[in-house]
Amino acid sequence: MKKNPEATAVTRQNLVDAFCILLKKKPVQKITIYAICEKAGYNRGTFYKYFLDVYDILEYVENIVIAQVKENFQKNISPSNFEETFLQAFTKIQNDKASYFEVLFNSNNRQRFTQRLIQEISPIFMQTFNLPPENPKSKYLTEIYFQTVLSALICWIDNNRDINLEEISKIIGNVLTAGVVTEIAKERI
Repeated sequence: MKKNPEATAVTRQNLVDAFCILLKKKPVQKITIYAICEKAGYNRGTFYKYFLDVYDILEYVENIVIAQVKENFQKNISPSNFEETFLQAFTKIQNDKASYFEVLFNSNNRQRFTQRLIQEISPIFMQTFNLPPENPKSKYLTEIYFQTVLSALICWIDNNRDINLEEISKIIGNVLTAGVVTEIAKERI
């Protein structure tokens, strides 16, 4: 009997959604397969058709987000119109995968995910901006760039997205292009 690809995709997505709901509330170490299955409405056997364990499903979610970030970064970011392309790429990623970002950046998971994301994206960044990877300064610039973006994004998520997406995108874009001191000067009373 052949599996229906649409049903398979729906089942996998339901398991992922249940996992993400649980991950918002507790660390991955405390999530059980039983809890995921109960939340999604499936049995353990169904879970094991798609994933090995809870770490496998976490990696699946991370891989989806990392792939989308890489794709958007490669397609949209360029040194010539950095601020505009950054804003477009960031907005698209947030619109498409907001719930995944939220769980991956929660306090229980953020260090692991941010390290993986930076490791995956750094070579693309260096290539886009013609930074020689063997130059130690390139590594520092890349790290500063990503830590700035990710720290702002994490702060925004931690604060329940208290300003709209366009505002946080502009702040991040401006900080990266004009510098933090320039942005602070704009906000002074």
